[in-house]
Amino acid sequence: MIDKNRNATYNLATLEQDRFRLDGSFSFPDDTVANNGEVGFISSSLCDVNGVFSSPPTITIDFVGTHSSAGLTVTFDSINEEYATDFNASVYDAAGGVLLSQNVTGNTSSRCIIQQQIVGYKKVVITIQKWSAGNRRARVLEVDFGIVQSYTDSQLISMNLIEEMDMTSGQLPSPEFRFVVDNSSRAFNILNPTGFYKFLQQRQEVIPEMGVEVNGGRIEYVPLGKYLLWEWTSEEGSLTASFMARTNLDLMANYEYEQLTPSSKTLYQLAVQVFAICGITNYSIDPVLQNITTNSLAQKTDCRTLLQMIALAGMANIFVTRSNIIMLKRVSLGSPVDEVTFDNTYSEPKIELDKVVKQVDVNYWPDLNTSAVQSVSAAGVDLGDTLRLENNTLINTAAVAASVANWLLTQKSYRAKYTINWRGNPAQELADVIGIENTYVANMTAMIVKTSLTYQGYLSAQTEAKGAVN
Repeated sequence: MIDKNRNATYNLATLEQDRFRLDGSFSFPDDTVANNGEVGFISSSLCDVNGVFSSPPTITIDFVGTHSSAGLTVTFDSINEEYATDFNASVYDAAGGVLLSQNVTGNTSSRCIIQQQIVGYKKVVITIQKWSAGNRRARVLEVDFGIVQSYTDSQLISMNLIEEMDMTSGQLPSPEFRFVVDNSSRAFNILNPTGFYKFLQQRQEVIPEMGVEVNGGRIEYVPLGKYLLWEWTSEEGSLTASFMARTNLDLMANYEYEQLTPSSKTLYQLAVQVFAICGITNYSIDPVLQNITTNSLAQKTDCRTLLQMIALAGMANIFVTRSNIIMLKRVSLGSPVDEVTFDNTYSEPKIELDKVVKQVDVNYWPDLNTSAVQSVSAAGVDLGDTLRLENNTLINTAAVAASVANWLLTQKSYRAKYTINWRGNPAQELADVIGIENTYVANMTAMIVKTSLTYQGYLSAQTEAKGAVN
């Protein structure tokens, strides 16, 4: 109940009167508890026909240390829109003293917010007295220590997601999520004493989801990622509030790294070290980086830049998945996993060709004061640009420099850039290989390097993908 997952995996049938509808939306619980997915709390006792529990179910959450938050948010049975109409939330300090005892009566929502600053608590007790329907078990999916606000079509003016990946790791763009909500209630106005503005702070979690209507009119939501609140503003004239959120990748720029004496390790080990410095656990590193050794030397720099240096030295790419995993991975142009056809595009995809690269020069550094250049030329190419990688001190040998140069030549050979304005498919992510329909030949194969999804009552998208010139 405290894993920030506010949706049940299945709508479980649990022997309650007039609850198990024969519409295919219910599932029988599995004897193996783990197979039931996200369940939350389900009480063993049933309330009476009026929803009153003779023996109120109680949930107690004990912490190892003390916490502070801007209130509590309790999520009940959101699938069936059932909830506790009457319940008590009591909060205790480390000595057992009561910091807050809030009796909630007449609640009419499956998500209930207790908005009050609570400082230094160690235990939270939720006691459910009355349920919204008779002969039911109490269900609590999540208890959040803070305020959780959800904005759906009726309050959401627009939202926009931009994701990008550089195939050569020459740049390190981070996903950005922007959204605008209705603020006619002035909840986000700075001077509103009962508003939310005073509770906003950087790095609060933002989770956008895209809903699809499935059988029985039920909406199934697919997450578009997990982001951290970065900036916000209230527009008085338009009565809206705008927000911008980013990912942990940006936070890495706040941490420094310096290594002036050699420390031999693999690029994989160095990447693990860098993530640990930043306190980041949501990452995935390609095992192939265990085969490349570096002396770890670097003048003082930030960890975001160092991660980019690791990616270049390891011939890998960096991007963030919708599950908020920072990927350090070698990608390849394989078979398409999806396609974009004329049925879903507003116009035929635009095709541009990047400049030809005829040669790549990579500096390698035996130590911080000594460097040499390893050059690799493209076969059969006489005219074109020369690409230089000069200051990556994690590249220490001519052999590694040559491998990096050949990899950069290969990545630069994907010169065809496709720009597609279309309806969009939120299931497509960075590094996915897609087929792109065109008028003249068979579908072109390309890798997604940028996605822009915009929702303002309807979904539209712009996708950029790169492939070889056929």
